[in-house]
Amino acid sequence: MAIVGETKKRLKERLARAIGHLNAVYKMVDEEKYCIDVLHQMKAVQSALDKTAQLMLKQHLDTCVVEAVKAHDSARVMDELWQLLRKGSGPVDEEVGLEIVSSSKNTQQCCK
Repeated sequence: MAIVGETKKRLKERLARAIGHLNAVYKMVDEEKYCIDVLHQMKAVQSALDKTAQLMLKQHLDTCVVEAVKAHDSARVMDELWQLLRKGSGPVDEEVGLEIVSSSKNTQQCCK
Protein backbone atom coordinates (compact mmCIF):
# COMPACT_ATOMS: atom_id res chain seq x y z
CA MET A 1 0.00 0.00 0.00
CA ALA A 2 1.30 3.45 -0.85
CA ILE A 3 1.81 6.19 1.67
CA VAL A 4 -1.07 8.61 1.17
CA GLY A 5 -3.17 11.24 2.88
CA GLU A 6 -2.35 12.56 6.33
CA THR A 7 0.48 10.07 6.86
CA LYS A 8 2.17 11.26 3.66
CA LYS A 9 1.85 14.87 4.80
CA ARG A 10 3.32 14.10 8.25
CA LEU A 11 6.19 12.07 6.75
CA LYS A 12 7.09 14.87 4.35
CA GLU A 13 7.04 17.41 7.20
CA ARG A 14 9.37 15.21 9.27
CA LEU A 15 11.69 14.63 6.31
CA ALA A 16 11.82 18.37 5.65
CA ARG A 17 12.86 18.86 9.28
CA ALA A 18 15.61 16.24 8.91
CA ILE A 19 16.82 17.88 5.69
CA GLY A 20 16.98 21.24 7.47
CA HIS A 21 19.06 19.75 10.28
CA LEU A 22 21.34 17.99 7.79
CA ASN A 23 21.85 21.19 5.82
CA ALA A 24 22.82 22.88 9.09
CA VAL A 25 25.40 20.13 9.76
CA TYR A 26 26.85 20.58 6.29
CA LYS A 27 27.12 24.35 6.79
CA MET A 28 28.66 23.93 10.26
CA VAL A 29 31.32 21.56 8.91
CA ASP A 30 32.06 23.97 6.07
CA GLU A 31 32.39 26.82 8.57
CA GLU A 32 34.61 24.66 10.84
CA LYS A 33 32.34 25.00 13.86
CA TYR A 34 33.09 23.48 17.26
CA CYS A 35 32.97 19.67 17.14
CA ILE A 36 30.45 19.21 19.93
CA ASP A 37 28.07 21.72 18.36
CA VAL A 38 28.22 19.80 15.07
CA LEU A 39 27.65 16.52 16.90
CA HIS A 40 24.59 17.97 18.65
CA GLN A 41 23.19 18.98 15.28
CA MET A 42 23.92 15.50 13.91
CA LYS A 43 21.95 14.01 16.82
CA ALA A 44 19.04 16.23 15.75
CA VAL A 45 19.27 14.73 12.25
CA GLN A 46 19.28 11.21 13.68
CA SER A 47 16.35 11.98 15.95
CA ALA A 48 14.31 13.45 13.10
CA LEU A 49 15.00 10.39 10.94
CA ASP A 50 14.23 7.99 13.80
CA LYS A 51 10.86 9.67 14.41
CA THR A 52 10.12 9.56 10.68
CA ALA A 53 10.97 5.85 10.55
CA GLN A 54 8.74 5.18 13.56
CA LEU A 55 5.83 6.91 11.87
CA MET A 56 6.40 4.99 8.65
CA LEU A 57 6.70 1.67 10.50
CA LYS A 58 3.45 2.34 12.36
CA GLN A 59 1.69 3.10 9.09
CA HIS A 60 3.09 -0.12 7.60
CA LEU A 61 1.97 -2.18 10.60
CA ASP A 62 -1.49 -0.63 10.60
CA THR A 63 -2.07 -1.20 6.89
CA CYS A 64 0.20 -3.57 4.98
CA VAL A 65 0.84 -6.03 7.80
CA VAL A 66 -2.82 -6.18 8.82
CA GLU A 67 -3.85 -6.78 5.20
CA ALA A 68 -1.19 -9.49 4.78
CA VAL A 69 -2.34 -11.30 7.92
CA LYS A 70 -5.95 -11.20 6.72
CA ALA A 71 -4.76 -12.64 3.37
CA HIS A 72 -2.84 -15.42 5.18
CA ASP A 73 0.47 -13.94 3.99
CA SER A 74 1.92 -13.20 7.43
CA ALA A 75 5.13 -15.22 6.90
CA ARG A 76 6.22 -12.89 4.09
CA VAL A 77 5.61 -9.65 5.99
CA MET A 78 7.20 -11.05 9.14
CA ASP A 79 10.28 -11.93 7.08
CA GLU A 80 10.34 -8.39 5.65
CA LEU A 81 10.19 -6.91 9.14
CA TRP A 82 12.88 -9.29 10.41
CA GLN A 83 15.20 -8.30 7.53
CA LEU A 84 14.54 -4.62 8.29
CA LEU A 85 15.38 -5.06 11.97
CA ARG A 86 18.54 -7.02 11.18
CA LYS A 87 19.86 -4.22 8.93
CA GLY A 88 19.94 -1.86 11.89
CA SER A 89 21.86 -4.23 14.14
CA GLY A 90 24.97 -4.94 12.10
CA PRO A 91 28.46 -4.90 13.56
CA VAL A 92 30.03 -1.55 14.25
CA ASP A 93 33.13 -0.74 12.22
CA GLU A 94 36.22 -0.46 14.39
CA GLU A 95 37.76 2.07 12.02
CA VAL A 96 35.68 4.51 10.02
CA GLY A 97 38.53 5.68 7.84
CA LEU A 98 38.32 9.37 8.65
CA GLU A 99 41.47 11.41 8.80
CA ILE A 100 41.57 13.81 11.74
CA VAL A 101 43.33 16.98 10.72
CA SER A 102 44.57 19.45 13.28
CA SER A 103 44.36 23.07 12.29
CA SER A 104 45.84 25.91 14.28
CA LYS A 105 42.80 28.11 13.70
CA ASN A 106 40.52 25.47 15.23
CA THR A 107 42.57 24.57 18.30
CA GLN A 108 41.56 27.77 20.08
CA GLN A 109 37.93 26.81 19.76
CA CYS A 110 38.01 23.02 19.85
CA CYS A 111 38.77 20.66 22.72
CA LYS A 112 40.64 22.94 25.12
